Amino acid sequence: MLKACSYCGRVHEGDCVKKPKRNYKREHDNANAKRVKIRRFRSSQLWQRCRSEVLDRDKHLCVLCYKQDGIVSVNESLDVHHIEPLHQAWAKRLNKNNLITLCKYHHGLADKGEYKPNFLKKLIKAPPIKN
Repeated sequence: MLKACSYCGRVHEGDCVKKPKRNYKREHDNANAKRVKIRRFRSSQLWQRCRSEVLDRDKHLCVLCYKQDGIVSVNESLDVHHIEPLHQAWAKRLNKNNLITLCKYHHGLADKGEYKPNFLKKLIKAPPIKN
């Protein structure tokens, strides 16, 4: 898909050659202890297993798209969202009642606070998605 590039101002497909490269080493070196702890957790096998179980529970569908909008999207990139953020509720990091499957769009809105935690928790407790 063609789109206007915010780096060079031209219209083209894919990433622009003028897009600055991220300096992962600098970001890693400047990370505080809390961020390092969260990064290590997200790459752990324990989290990957839990994430997989939540995706299976939600039938690999965005819960908000399905239950709120009645939409089933295919080939959508999905995230497992912590309803109560990791930095606020570390003890609930693997609690499946604190995890919900969301598409990138709804995940961004949830991170910005567009959806209240109680609303998201009610969606999880609702009857499961049927095959």
